[in-house]
Formats: sequence, structure tokens, C-alpha cells
Amino acid sequence: MLNRVELIGRLGQDVRVRDMDNGGKVASFSLATSEKWKKNGEKRESRQWHNISIFNEHLIKIADQYLR
Repeated sequence: MLNRVELIGRLGQDVRVRDMDNGGKVASFSLATSEKWKKNGEKRESRQWHNISIFNEHLIKIADQYLR
């Protein structure tokens, strides 16, 4: 079974690529998603921060190149 999540938001920080002890790499960054609605005619907004980690080397290269 595969879990899939698509998050669309604003980047909180540039991607940070680190070497792991086992010789692999990990990329990490934060992403903010928000939701807007009206309650009793008053505008409301909710924001959530997500800490993202990438372990796939191909995706790490893409994230490091394009996410700024």
C-alpha cells in the first residue's frame, strides 16, 4: 500500500541537504499551507507548518535545484 500526499504552499526555508551516517543523503525543509474561510461574515485563516524530509537521491537533486 502506498500513501500519497500533495501539499501546495509556501516554502518556509531553503532546502538543507545533509549526509547521513549510512552514506546516503537527506534533504529537509518546511512548508506552510493555509486555508481561508468566512465564519459569520468574518474572514478567517488557518496556517499549518509541515516539516518535510526527502530520502530519494533523485528527488533531493530536484528539490535542491528548484526550491528557493
